[in-house]
Amino acid sequence: MTTTNPTGYCSRCNQEVLLKREEIDTCLAIVLLIFTAGIGLLIYLAIYYSKPEDRCVHCGTKITVFQTPSPYTYQPQPQQPSYSAPLNISEEITGSRPNFCSLCGEKLDSGISYCPNCGSKISEN
Repeated sequence: MTTTNPTGYCSRCNQEVLLKREEIDTCLAIVLLIFTAGIGLLIYLAIYYSKPEDRCVHCGTKITVFQTPSPYTYQPQPQQPSYSAPLNISEEITGSRPNFCSLCGEKLDSGISYCPNCGSKISEN
């Protein structure tokens, strides 16, 4: 059975937990009810319920929720290229020197034994 309630991983509780909203500030709600004839309270409640549920139900820690895709939504998968002929991967290239230093990535000229940038020895493959 799955739940439609938001869940997240609480690092403080070390478990996957249900999430809730931050508690309503009752003092502010009473002040808004009295001084704005209820209109301010309605605006406060609209803003309160538009905020996401991002608190652990056990300890109240704020949790960053990562959106997981619904299993019922279409997620296009990257297509694998289809090859008509088998690839020969075992071909070996011999007698060539590297074009770039394996340590620092500097472009190398042919016929040098040491990298001009970092000084590392250039070995032939």
